[in-house]
Amino acid sequence: MILNNNRGTALILTLMVIVVLLIFGGVFVLRSVNEWNSAQNEKKIAEAYYIAEAAKESGFYKIDELINTYMYTKINNTNPQKVGNQAKQYVNNDDGLGFLYEYVVDGGAELLTLDGGGTEATYSESTTSLGSGAYVYDIVITEKADPSEITNDIWDFPYNYEIRAVGSIGSISQKVYLVGDFTVRVQRDNFAKYALFTDHHTMKPADGGANVWFTDKTNFAGPIHTNERYNFAFNPSGIFESEVTQHLSKARFYNNGSPILLDADNNSPRDVPTFNDDFDRGYDEIVLESSVHKADLYEQARGTDNTTGDGIFIENNGTSITAGIYIHGNSTIEMGVDGSDNATYTIVQGSTTKIVTVDIPNNQTSIETVGVGTDVYQGKPDGLDDLGTIIYVDGHINSFKGTVQRDTEVTVSAENDITISGDILYSEYTPAVGNPGDAGYVPPNADGKTNLLGIISWGEDVQIGTTAPDDVNVHGIVMARNGVFQVDNYNKTDYDEDGFSEGPRGTATLLGGAITQFYGAFGLFNGSTGSQISGYGRNFIYDSRTQVGKSPPYFPSMKTFIAFTNDITDRVAYREGDF
Repeated sequence: MILNNNRGTALILTLMVIVVLLIFGGVFVLRSVNEWNSAQNEKKIAEAYYIAEAAKESGFYKIDELINTYMYTKINNTNPQKVGNQAKQYVNNDDGLGFLYEYVVDGGAELLTLDGGGTEATYSESTTSLGSGAYVYDIVITEKADPSEITNDIWDFPYNYEIRAVGSIGSISQKVYLVGDFTVRVQRDNFAKYALFTDHHTMKPADGGANVWFTDKTNFAGPIHTNERYNFAFNPSGIFESEVTQHLSKARFYNNGSPILLDADNNSPRDVPTFNDDFDRGYDEIVLESSVHKADLYEQARGTDNTTGDGIFIENNGTSITAGIYIHGNSTIEMGVDGSDNATYTIVQGSTTKIVTVDIPNNQTSIETVGVGTDVYQGKPDGLDDLGTIIYVDGHINSFKGTVQRDTEVTVSAENDITISGDILYSEYTPAVGNPGDAGYVPPNADGKTNLLGIISWGEDVQIGTTAPDDVNVHGIVMARNGVFQVDNYNKTDYDEDGFSEGPRGTATLLGGAITQFYGAFGLFNGSTGSQISGYGRNFIYDSRTQVGKSPPYFPSMKTFIAFTNDITDRVAYREGDF
């Protein structure tokens, strides 16, 4: 009998198809799971990498904090004699890491450990959570070269560093490795870093000792400090872009002509200064005492020459300049730049005029005595220590103005008054945008430039004279060690004997700073309206180069020391992978 029933065959085929489909479905599911797991793993690897990158950046910030916060604070708060003695000792012992270990502290706790038999200083960051992962890093610092003494009271400590950063999520981790170098400079702190520093914030006792007020004609772009108290008048009563500190706990406010003392930053609504940073009262007194004295500048300028009488003296050995420029007697000085981009100094003393031309690229100085002849010497009038051009006047400078050549660092120092008779400008600087006090005003700056000027009166005042132009500009760091920086005839509201108005003269812009024993007056304001009726308004902009230790040659420095570095991010090499 023949069977003709295919139902069993169809069932078998159906079951086979189902099995095949199940196999393919399983393979698909398994592949999907594997791809999902792979994608998740790649995602975690990427996240771990970016976490390691964050750790590297954190390491950058930490090196800066270790040096420019912790070391800076420790050295600044340590007895200066101890800092100086220890810095010399570590330099003499070629022990840069020992110095680092001792001064990178938080309070009394060392932040570094010495490893590798004292050849490495290490900072280790504990596990830090970030997103769904975490990171750790080590900073390993070694000596790049032996520490060295640059000059008296300035030492350099060069280092290499490695940042070994690890980012992780669960069991997955990524490593980033970074190397670079930096140099810690230890030196005496300098007064040049202030837009304004006063020991006494009043006029000189000989001028009545009156209070001088900050008004809406006052603008300070930079840190200011007084060892007494500030005086604020009207609303607004000045704009202050950086930290303002005073020693006394209370400030003085004009209060509509009935001054009051308040432990406050305003006397609203009458007297309201604009502080764009902190106004700290009760701040520690900063003694206006220097490790550099006028005898030091005198010696640097005069050298061993002991010629008597008035005159202009530039010591030389017949072929080379061996000191700076020394002037005995009252004089006038005009700085300039000739057609070959050389620095020039036209000096008049009595009946003698000398034009000193400094050719920096060729290291030559020519001295023309007008009406007599010209001599050419090797070298520059950079003093005994070759730190920069130094001019010392044993007398008054009756007229001072001109331009500082772009490669020149110079300090002009006088025993008596210095009268600024015209604009004093850096050959290279970035001009201001807008007008002081207006919205959007951008002050001038000399960032990245070389030209730098110091102006010092040891016994009397630095003053802006009556021949100076309206809206005068002065580029430089001004110090009146026992006097003031002020405007001549600041209070003259009428006409002088020649019929010229001595009323409002606009704004005096100082790109640098003023360090004075007392606070000099720049002008007068109407006691009712606050409007300027004579003299200049102040627009003082500190030179930000001074915040990293830059100062004019031979410029007076504080008794305290600081340590800093500004090259951590230079010459950095980076890679991923194992350390």
